[in-house]
Amino acid sequence: MKKTTIRLLLGAGWVLLLAGSPAKAIDLYGFGSYWDKGDAEGQWGYGLGLSVPLFTDHVRLDGRVYFYDDSTLSGNDELTLIPFDLGVQVHLLPDATFNPYALAGVSYVYADADRRDVDSSLGGYLGGGLEWSPLTMIKLYGELVYRFQELDGGRAGDLDLDGFSGNAGVKLTF
Repeated sequence: MKKTTIRLLLGAGWVLLLAGSPAKAIDLYGFGSYWDKGDAEGQWGYGLGLSVPLFTDHVRLDGRVYFYDDSTLSGNDELTLIPFDLGVQVHLLPDATFNPYALAGVSYVYADADRRDVDSSLGGYLGGGLEWSPLTMIKLYGELVYRFQELDGGRAGDLDLDGFSGNAGVKLTF
């Protein structure tokens, strides 16, 4: 399972790097994030992302990784979560100063708990955001995303991690 997941993530990375795109089309970005989860406490984190146009400037292939502080579960158990997202962004006004967009995709969430047996799993997300381009190569953005995520917790039961996350950051366009 882990080898298959690693191969899937590496393949997705190659698709992002090799996708044909016009000049000044690659967005490399960093962001701060807060994820309010169902069965675990909400946590602040940060992430990195890369997106490239897919067929047109209105549709972008988007890949990201998040790093969250450990969440506390019942019984003082610490849960480490590292989501890897692969999805698409649909931009309504890609050349405008203010550019609203929708996003959707799949997530692989690496999970590890100190005292509980949890399995990493696949999930999904839907959301929307707004970019502001004050300069040619710099975009500021904010987005609201809803994650659909459940972890198999073995005998202790499944963990529901469904919830909203808010992201805000800076994109550099090359």
